Amino acid sequence: MRLWGDGLVERVLITGGERTALGHLEAHDMCEALVAAGVPRRQIILETRATNTGENVAFSLTRLKGLGLYEVVGSVIAVGSVSASRRYLMTLERHWPDVIKMIVPANKYPVAVSDWSAHPDFAAEVLTEWGKVQPYLEAGYIRELNPETCLLIV
Repeated sequence: MRLWGDGLVERVLITGGERTALGHLEAHDMCEALVAAGVPRRQIILETRATNTGENVAFSLTRLKGLGLYEVVGSVIAVGSVSASRRYLMTLERHWPDVIKMIVPANKYPVAVSDWSAHPDFAAEVLTEWGKVQPYLEAGYIRELNPETCLLIV
């Protein structure tokens, strides 16, 4: 919501086909939360098939191409778990190398990001994500980051 309120985005693309505990699609729940917070529904694009990060990006690109918007996008701001921030950017780099990629990390834990190792669940999540990077690189799911096209927004 902060990105919208600060005028940093013109459109919001929400991706997620997994079902929530209530049986709703992730994308629909996130959309309703943004609309309730003041983002106009007409500025929101939904992608509701993705079940993993690679699909989030690939299916979103297909959606943007179908709407005739792919060619006009020069930058992307991803929002997601701080623990997976690098992997998210690396996934974008793999599928969409030409855009400027930014990440706004979300921290769901009750400690500062700098204190991740002091919280057992946070530490476990960080280490799990770290363990995914090399196998995903080798499998071609992600690509090493280009520091000229990737930014962190905090």
